[in-house]
Amino acid sequence: MAYLLLAALSTPLVLSVHSVVSFDFATSVVPGWHTTIFPPYFVAGAIFGGFAMVLTLMLPVRKLYGLEDLFTHKHIDNMSKIILLTGTIVGYAYIMELFISFYGANKFETDAFHLRILSGPYTWAYYCMFFCNVIAPQIFWFQWARHNLWVVFIVANFVNFGMWFERFVIIPTTLARDFLPGQWGYYSPSITEKLMFAGTFGMFFMLFLLFIRFLPVIAMSEVKGVLPQSDPHFPEWKKLREKRRQAES
Repeated sequence: MAYLLLAALSTPLVLSVHSVVSFDFATSVVPGWHTTIFPPYFVAGAIFGGFAMVLTLMLPVRKLYGLEDLFTHKHIDNMSKIILLTGTIVGYAYIMELFISFYGANKFETDAFHLRILSGPYTWAYYCMFFCNVIAPQIFWFQWARHNLWVVFIVANFVNFGMWFERFVIIPTTLARDFLPGQWGYYSPSITEKLMFAGTFGMFFMLFLLFIRFLPVIAMSEVKGVLPQSDPHFPEWKKLREKRRQAES
């Protein structure tokens, strides 16, 4: 019941939170942000990156704690298929962004995407994002790739990198070039920003390790279902087994 309640709460939460965040961008007039594709694009990206992060954490925990019977190959296979689907949707959104900037005939919008993919200082980040989020997951079309845990783990990390680069492309790439003709700044993170970014990893992994240390990884209800005591005929065959042992002794 707790699983059902959390799933019922988290599903609309993913849709509402990322839709609202994307509207913060889409309702602005900044070139590169002012587009109606942002809400479905952000929701698909949230599911895409979320499943990749779950695989990144689940596979090492599965191996270290011997949870192969809890997280089976079927779970990993289905999650890989969802990453393939949502990665294709995100790739469609990337291409549609380019089409909208071309078809809209807005000079500022066209120049913003021209700087992203051709002549800007952050072109490398755009192609890293495109490769990690669109090209890398396509290997999941093959069944052998979905069943190879090393391949799944590597592709999941590619997706994590790609989603970080996506945010990098959306924020610094867009704000570094604005409406002003002479604005050709280049964003370089300070040492404070780098340390804060590293600190987020430390905080996350600390909370994650505390979670798996003090809270049960396997639900009690799932354990009950596979124990001999869950059999409705358990008392009867338990008595028969005891009688057999007495007879043998």
